[in-house]
Amino acid sequence: MKPFRIAFLPLIFTLACLAPTTTQGPGVSTVTSLPPTAQITPTPGIEKVWVFFTMAADENMTPVPVARTVPETDNQEALVHSTLKELLKGPTDAEIAQGFTSWFSPATAGAVTDVVWDGEFFTVVFQGLKTLIPNASTSAGSQILLSQLNSTVFQFDFVESVNYTLEGNCDDFWQWLQSDCHIVTRAEWEAG
Repeated sequence: MKPFRIAFLPLIFTLACLAPTTTQGPGVSTVTSLPPTAQITPTPGIEKVWVFFTMAADENMTPVPVARTVPETDNQEALVHSTLKELLKGPTDAEIAQGFTSWFSPATAGAVTDVVWDGEFFTVVFQGLKTLIPNASTSAGSQILLSQLNSTVFQFDFVESVNYTLEGNCDDFWQWLQSDCHIVTRAEWEAG
């Protein structure tokens, strides 16, 4: 039994070190250091990106970056699409154990079906989110969902605006979140 425990000590230590260091003040949660997953070793053909989840212990539910890898590409649509696919897989079991939380999970992994640049904004097409995560339509739920989506998408300097849709329909997406159809701009996102 002892060799079994010893074999898992490095894994337990690694998992314990994955959580970002944060400082919190009244209404503020700031990441002061990124998790070791931020030090993903570069691999030819692979690109490091960030997906954003929230920490269950953070009452402000401030998005926190978690590193993922996607196929390297010069195609901006493909990069946003593959990054959103990683976000929609949700936190890993190890990340959940560390306190990361999200509406996204393995059940929503395939829910982003397309990302298209039309020369003015990126359109993101989701399939089935409304039925996969119906409670995201609450006030707090929609705020968390949008903060994770927007933080993930706007990490890319080339994204200035995004149109979220359900099955290609902007009205359906925003009505699900109890709002009116609109394009989210970087300026709107940065203003909070």
